[in-house]
Amino acid sequence: MNLLTLLMITIIIVAFFTRKTPYIIYLKSFLLPTICIAFIMLLIVFSNTAVESAQKGLNLWLKVVLPSLFPFFVASDILNKTGFIKTMGILLEPVMRPLFNVPGCGSFALAMGLTSGYPVGAKLASSMRKENLLTKVESERLLAFTNNSGPLFITGAVAVGMFKMPGLGVLLLGCHMLASITVGLLFRFYKKNSKSEKTIYHKDLIQKLTIDIKQSVNNTKFNLGKVLGDAIKNALEIMLTVGGFIILFSVIIDILTKTGFILSLSNIVFTFLNSTSINKEIITALLSGFFEITTGADLASRANTSFIQKLISVSIIMGWAGLSVHSQVYSIVSKTDISIKPYLLGKFLQGIFAAIYIFLAIKITGLYSTYSQPAFSTINSTSLSWYKYLHVSCYNLLMSIFIVILTAFIILFFTTLKNKMLSSN
Repeated sequence: MNLLTLLMITIIIVAFFTRKTPYIIYLKSFLLPTICIAFIMLLIVFSNTAVESAQKGLNLWLKVVLPSLFPFFVASDILNKTGFIKTMGILLEPVMRPLFNVPGCGSFALAMGLTSGYPVGAKLASSMRKENLLTKVESERLLAFTNNSGPLFITGAVAVGMFKMPGLGVLLLGCHMLASITVGLLFRFYKKNSKSEKTIYHKDLIQKLTIDIKQSVNNTKFNLGKVLGDAIKNALEIMLTVGGFIILFSVIIDILTKTGFILSLSNIVFTFLNSTSINKEIITALLSGFFEITTGADLASRANTSFIQKLISVSIIMGWAGLSVHSQVYSIVSKTDISIKPYLLGKFLQGIFAAIYIFLAIKITGLYSTYSQPAFSTINSTSLSWYKYLHVSCYNLLMSIFIVILTAFIILFFTTLKNKMLSSN
């Protein structure tokens, strides 16, 4: 065990046993400065590693994250300011309220969160809370299951780039989405007795929609140029924040690996799990994934262990998302009264459910033999250009909006039809 590992474990133990004593006040006062000083010293000692890691994080943000997420942030801000999300929310209330105990506007966050990637779901939940479309509890429910890993990362970076198995992407993506929905169904019981809007059905739905459209027409005073400019400005601000976290955690994870901290910590964990069949490399991957999703998933895919252990660990890592993503989410929701604790619990549960679903899918369907050997090993996800990421992002954005509108009009059609049948009788 190296000195850094011993120091970190000592700090954690001291913080745990003194959390209810007056000394915790002094500990908190010195803990953050101590960590910062230690981090600066490590940056000096491992300067080459820090520079290479920062460059790697910058390239990831500039070439992948920026073209993938920027259209979602701009479009969501415009749709929110123009009242589109509120109108669709009224129509989709009969779906979202019974299933997830959130208003219908949450459907937009769900659709965008499943098709975009981190942290679009958090941005939408935070924006809806600021616009008073959600209560505090409803925002926490929605945030817990709508901030997900994007399809392009799962099918491209993980399935193709890491596992060299394009056909595996659909399976991983399906289990990831199913785990997200499962968490949403569970979180419908979170603070169930709190105040929330009443469910709107049948005539009330049409009546409220009509009132909302009339109010929107009467209050249409927004300037299109100002709305578009504000949307781009807000999107760039968030993208810069996301980029900063990506670069910072890229440096942190590489330094923790270089110093042997993660390896020492995995050795400690392995001593307790030595009697199990869990591979030591999988433990290292999970610990890395606890901090950063891409590094952890890559280590899991290259671990010298069984194929099913790799898939289970990757599913856990993608469901959990890592402290890097959670820091991005916290920076977004910190401007509201939304608590981060339900979200962290939701991500932990999503990782567990994703692992269970991928295990059942492999065992029940017999796909283990199909995917046990790499296929199309010459394919590399890095071949995607900046324009390709932007193209796929815009396509997913349009598909998300289309699905929300189509679902809303189906509900409107059947509600209108039912009202006519009731009136005729």
